Amino acid sequence: MLRPKLAVATRSFGLPIKRAIKTAAQIGARGVQLDVQNEITPSSFGASGDRQFRKLLEEYNLAIASLRLPARHALTEPEFIDQRVSQIKAALEFAWRLRVPILIIHPGQIQTEEGGNFLLVCEVLNDLVRFASHIGTDLCIACETNSASTIRELVSKVDAGFIGIDFDTADMVFSHQNQETAIRELHTWIKSYRLRDAIREMDRGGSEAPIGQGMVMWDQFLPLVMETGYQGWLAVDRTQGDQRLEDCQRGISYLNSLLP
Repeated sequence: MLRPKLAVATRSFGLPIKRAIKTAAQIGARGVQLDVQNEITPSSFGASGDRQFRKLLEEYNLAIASLRLPARHALTEPEFIDQRVSQIKAALEFAWRLRVPILIIHPGQIQTEEGGNFLLVCEVLNDLVRFASHIGTDLCIACETNSASTIRELVSKVDAGFIGIDFDTADMVFSHQNQETAIRELHTWIKSYRLRDAIREMDRGGSEAPIGQGMVMWDQFLPLVMETGYQGWLAVDRTQGDQRLEDCQRGISYLNSLLP
């Protein structure tokens, strides 16, 4: 059984990209997840720049685990849908240029009731995975606070190409979902894990916490991930707090202490 590989989301650091890469290596990560909207963009550099960037990663013995494209609007919000689809396709091409296997996007809330956006989300994702298959980069969707059953229904209906799932441990806490049940239901499609800890409020929502200080049971989570045969990256992320870099470093050390 292979030991999971730990990456880190460098946008947590708040550093220029070259310093962020160096810092990721210094804190013990084997890979990085890059924000393709706020850290680097498809227009960041040309072909020679691509090569230089890959060389920088090789210098620090790092791989790009995935690219993440944050979203200010839901995938199918009518006013922005064409712009959003074009942005995702450009990011998929950029991922191929950088030899990154996965682009993660955020679809927003998926409404399955009559009159909801479920069918439109399926239509848009089918268009995107068709393009992704042509490019050669896998598209993954973040679960966010959608239920595991809704996500499973969605990915089952996307049949124009492969679509994967980015599983966020904090979102499971925020949405009151059973993490083990969700992983067992979705593991066939899970191609990326976003590792965040969280503390849940009485209703929905809550606040993010440093890894090991929240409600995620990491000593149960890691063996379960390995049991499912997952061989991809586990990306440590920190989106809140005043010591995000230090929290990521401590998170990597803590998770390494739990891994066999």
